[in-house]
Order: sequence, then C-alpha cells, then structure tokens
Amino acid sequence: MNEKLVVSIVRAIIRDIYGRYGLEQYFRSIEPRIQMKIYEQWIHVVSVELEKEGVIEKVYEPLNVVEMSFVDVVNRADYYLMNDDE
Repeated sequence: MNEKLVVSIVRAIIRDIYGRYGLEQYFRSIEPRIQMKIYEQWIHVVSVELEKEGVIEKVYEPLNVVEMSFVDVVNRADYYLMNDDE
C-alpha cells in the first residue's frame, strides 16, 4: 500500500481545516487521543476509497489509539502535521 499517498491526502485535509477560521483552535483543543483517532480514521477512509479505485493495493488499518501510551499518542500527532517532504 502506498501509505505516503494516503497520509499526504489527509495532511492536505488537515491543513485545509486548520486554514479555516476558528477550526484550527477547535481541533487543537480536542484531547490528543481523540484527535489522533479522528486522523487515523480519516487515513483509513481515504485508503478505502483509493483502494476501490485501484490506486492503492491495500487498505490502511488505523492504529489502535486506545492501546497506545499517551506519550506515543502525542508524538504521533506531529506526524499528521508534517510537510509531505519531511
């Protein structure tokens, strides 16, 4: 699966949401575990659609956020906000 493509699409969605008035603060105020769960679900949804269209071969399975430590959740949050060339 081309996870990089799927994540790039979701990063574009996040940047779009953050660029709209008031939504950046709203999303940043969500508890990190819930925020990460939202982003992981978005990556999954995008991958399902790309897989249906034959763009990728395998659907992305979201991380189990409930079982992750809080430190891992916070560290992973930066991953969603990175530029695609990082």
